[in-house]
Amino acid sequence: MIPFIVLALAAFLLHLAWERVHVQLYTGYEKMEGLLPVYVFATIGDVAYTLCAVFFVAILARDLAWFVRGVSTGEYLLLALLGFCIALFVEYKAKYYKKWEYLPEMPIIPFLRVGLSPIAQMTVLLPFSVFITTIILIHL
Repeated sequence: MIPFIVLALAAFLLHLAWERVHVQLYTGYEKMEGLLPVYVFATIGDVAYTLCAVFFVAILARDLAWFVRGVSTGEYLLLALLGFCIALFVEYKAKYYKKWEYLPEMPIIPFLRVGLSPIAQMTVLLPFSVFITTIILIHL
């Protein structure tokens, strides 16, 4: 249980910092404001997606705590690919349901027609969250 708590906390802190900075590249998200600022709400979703990706790899590895023993380069690449696919899904879904729009400052990936920032976020921070978690667990 502790490895997943550490993973969730690491993912939360990393994604919170990123969301706080890149929320300024969007418009229209204001209608999603509630009890929490939208970037905190988005961060909670990012943590959920991170945990789902880790559980997916656990199914493939047939080891629930696969990341505790150390992570191979291939597993990090798989996590990056999963992060990329998750971000693409989230962005396309948001565009379809008109949840938000990009401001002109958002760099756009031409062929995919989605923002670079959210794609980079999940592609980089999902495996990085696992990396940070393994380092923390080694030193506990």
